[in-house]
Amino acid sequence: MNDPEQQTQTGADPAAERVVVIRHGFRAHRLLHHAGDTLLETARRGNVALDSNCEQGMCGTCMVTLLKGTVTMRHNAVLSQADIDSGLVLACQAVPTSDLVEIERP
Repeated sequence: MNDPEQQTQTGADPAAERVVVIRHGFRAHRLLHHAGDTLLETARRGNVALDSNCEQGMCGTCMVTLLKGTVTMRHNAVLSQADIDSGLVLACQAVPTSDLVEIERP
């Protein structure tokens, strides 16, 4: 019996996978991104610790620097446009929009 969900998973194009690289000091963690997940959710799935508190884009605890790629933030009540222009994003609200996103945690 053919299961349509199983066919979708096995028939997925591996080239379409999105990757998040999280850097901290001399370490780099390369994680697969699941569509719609934030950077924080991706980090947690990969057992990579990122600071967080409110998880609503209100406190700035999860702030990271975007080194490569693009993201969209669902909500942001903390960062100024100058902060964003300098590469800062909120991991709890940032959803990757490019195939490769690289961030650095403080």
